[in-house]
Amino acid sequence: MELAQLELQNFRQFKDEAIQFSQGSKKGVTVVHGSNGSGKTTLLNAFTWLFYDEVDFDTRPDRLVNEGSIAEASVGDQLTVSVRLKFEHEGVEYVAQRKAIYEKRSANDFDGEQLDMELSVKYRDDSGWSVRGNPGNTLDRIIPERLSSLFFFDGEDIEELAGVNNQGRIQESIQNIMGLTILERATRHLGAVAGRFEDEVEENASEELSNLIEKKRTVEDEIGDLEREYQDTERAKDRIDQEIRDIEQKMERLDESAALQERRAEYRETRDELETQVERLNEDIRNEIQNKGFVPLGMPLLQETAEELDQMREEGVIPSELNDSYIDSLLDAEQCVCGRPLEPGTDHYHQLQAMKGDSVQEGVEQSALRIISHLNQFSEMQSSFFETVDKIIEERKSIYDDIDDLNEQIDEVSSELQDMDKTTESGESVKDLEAKRATKEEEKETQISELGRIEQQIENKKDRIEELEDDIDDQRDERKEALLAKRRQRAAELVEDELDRAFEDLKNKVRKLSNQKIRDTFGSIASKDLTAEITEDFELKIWQSVGGERVEVDKSTGERQIASLAFIGSLVAIARRQYEADSESEYFTGGIYPLVMDSPFGALDMEHRREVSRVIPELANQVVVFATDSQWKGPVEEEMSAIVGEQYWLDFDDGEGAQEYPQTRIQTEQTAVRGD
Repeated sequence: MELAQLELQNFRQFKDEAIQFSQGSKKGVTVVHGSNGSGKTTLLNAFTWLFYDEVDFDTRPDRLVNEGSIAEASVGDQLTVSVRLKFEHEGVEYVAQRKAIYEKRSANDFDGEQLDMELSVKYRDDSGWSVRGNPGNTLDRIIPERLSSLFFFDGEDIEELAGVNNQGRIQESIQNIMGLTILERATRHLGAVAGRFEDEVEENASEELSNLIEKKRTVEDEIGDLEREYQDTERAKDRIDQEIRDIEQKMERLDESAALQERRAEYRETRDELETQVERLNEDIRNEIQNKGFVPLGMPLLQETAEELDQMREEGVIPSELNDSYIDSLLDAEQCVCGRPLEPGTDHYHQLQAMKGDSVQEGVEQSALRIISHLNQFSEMQSSFFETVDKIIEERKSIYDDIDDLNEQIDEVSSELQDMDKTTESGESVKDLEAKRATKEEEKETQISELGRIEQQIENKKDRIEELEDDIDDQRDERKEALLAKRRQRAAELVEDELDRAFEDLKNKVRKLSNQKIRDTFGSIASKDLTAEITEDFELKIWQSVGGERVEVDKSTGERQIASLAFIGSLVAIARRQYEADSESEYFTGGIYPLVMDSPFGALDMEHRREVSRVIPELANQVVVFATDSQWKGPVEEEMSAIVGEQYWLDFDDGEGAQEYPQTRIQTEQTAVRGD
């Protein structure tokens, strides 16, 4: 997809404006300059409203109609709100337009009542312009709604991709960019099909089997409820995390509290490193138990075996040699050395008889002595096991002591902050902010504990599902209908499992491809000792080499933003490469996508702005950037000017005069901007 022109009519503060987008690989960047509140976010929302009928405004999200236009209208007048986009996709020209009709209902009505909405998509081929019969599906196929956050995003929030607990978002982004529509739909469909076959089994099954199926479904419903509860709790914890970061940022703006904040951050970083060491030691203990844990448990039996063998050897029960006369004595007695009867003519009798005449390289007595010797070696292994585990536990205890010391130092910093009366720009005192932060930390710990509890309950119920499925499989219902439905259900479940595995394999394939691109992009601009990657758990992490070991670093906003942009750029590049390779794969088709970014420079310092400016042109064939003049000036302008094909300035009038209303005009030349 390549953007050509965006036209706005009565959309929020835009009355009748248009933007022509730069096209071409060498100058594929379009920049829209504007002060805060001038309409940059409105332009971003214009895309999502057109494509998906979705907007995300901080103020008056339901008011789309231009305030000036509706104020000038008479009661009963109708106004049209429209967003029209010209673009090219896979060599075909398109024009998409969403229009909404509003009616003014009263003299003081500045919102209007929506009467109608219409979405249309036209395309041009050899025969001229034609109309798509299902415009919503057409646009969703070009850029699916699930991909919208990747291509239309607020740059000040994008660094959260590299934040905590964003595995779900990373994983979702990877599977969305792959275009695995067929696998996704097939998996969901097969799950529903298996459920219908299970209904048939229940209808035709015995009472006992029906009861088992009903129990299974009850547990499945309970798992669904718990998973929703887990998601709600996780979102609540993430909100608290953000609130804590916001509070700390406020305190960082004051010199007096900034130093303490920095010290606390250092303590936390050291504590995190120590906790990582503890986890490694715990893993060492688990490995030691897995490899040698059987020794102390089996030692009493091993010692008893060794003693009995030795006693049997001394009493002559175990002969020194396995010779023919000894074999004859066993055959005559018709009894094996183990006490089992040896009846003439049986297989065992013949096997023992066949051993006569064989040469014995080592006497049985010597073999017994060797076995006893080996058994005694387990005693040494037991001593080694306890010695190793004790050493690891001692090391872990020492680290725990260091962690306790750091926690005390962190608490001391908190106490010092709670004694500070200095007031921040927002009018809140440091001590009040710190008290609020401490409360939020307690709330966060509560949420973490709750997540652990829910996770354990889910695991327990999944174990219960497996038990019930085994019981269901063990049921032998001979009714023809039940057996047929049961086989069909099992077939659907097996195919669903196979598709799930294929889906996971492809997802991991793209993750590995993304890693290389992320490393290249991030490594070219970040510090030499820093690397970024997507882990096997789909976390976007930044690592630092410390003394030959790789340690996760406490990412700054700039580093998070660079890593997040590198991640998005890697997905766009992979999709483009797959598309241009003309692959025969019906699953991973790829595509060419533009990026539209609102304020990608955010609150970054000058150096990070320069680095991000170097990354942006590499992200996609076509990039649209919305930025304030203060963000643009300096390193950003120096890095990006050469590759900018189109520039626009938002001339915003706040409409504070009599009979005036907020309005933004899109200019092709810079005008006086009323502030950032």
